[in-house]
Amino acid sequence: MTVAGVLLAAGGSRRLGSPKQLLKVNGVTLVERAARHLLEAGCAPVLVIIGADAAYVRDAVSMMAVQCVENADWERGMGTSIARAVSELNDVRFTGIRAALIATCDMPTVSADHLRSLIATSDQGAERVASAYAGPDGGAVVGIPAVLPRADWPTLAELDGDQGARGLLRDSRTLTVSLRHGKFDLDTPDDVAAWRATDGASP
Repeated sequence: MTVAGVLLAAGGSRRLGSPKQLLKVNGVTLVERAARHLLEAGCAPVLVIIGADAAYVRDAVSMMAVQCVENADWERGMGTSIARAVSELNDVRFTGIRAALIATCDMPTVSADHLRSLIATSDQGAERVASAYAGPDGGAVVGIPAVLPRADWPTLAELDGDQGARGLLRDSRTLTVSLRHGKFDLDTPDDVAAWRATDGASP
């Protein structure tokens, strides 16, 4: 496989008040579920970027064929986790990797099938491909999960703070795949309650 999986799981979940990575869907933590989807989509390697509650998150995926990479700067924002992932993937061990599929664990509507579609549309990592969905105001949004080719990595390596890959993904050359069930971030207790009511997932 020529596409690596990058799972951003380092955040502190301040608005939620507890680690969102460890929320459970039918007994399975969100971080484990998201990592499994990347593996099922054929990504290799799969890097899980950890920071807040690192020991607990690491333990949640300890039985999986993934590599946990600690981001010491996680408190500065998501951009540092993306940059940390790129730094790891630039290692000589991964010279054959053509692209990174970046995902988060707090979008429970994302499936392995959607990730496979992103990879297929990218021509196995040759093209940049983002997910497309409707925003809160009904307008179109382009974002992660997304496949970013190696040519984009120098830009990603410079990210800091809360700045993500949005600038690249909004480029007119970015291909898109519709995320069937839309975007559903789990940032607050109200988000979690709404998600459980809609999805029917047990605690």
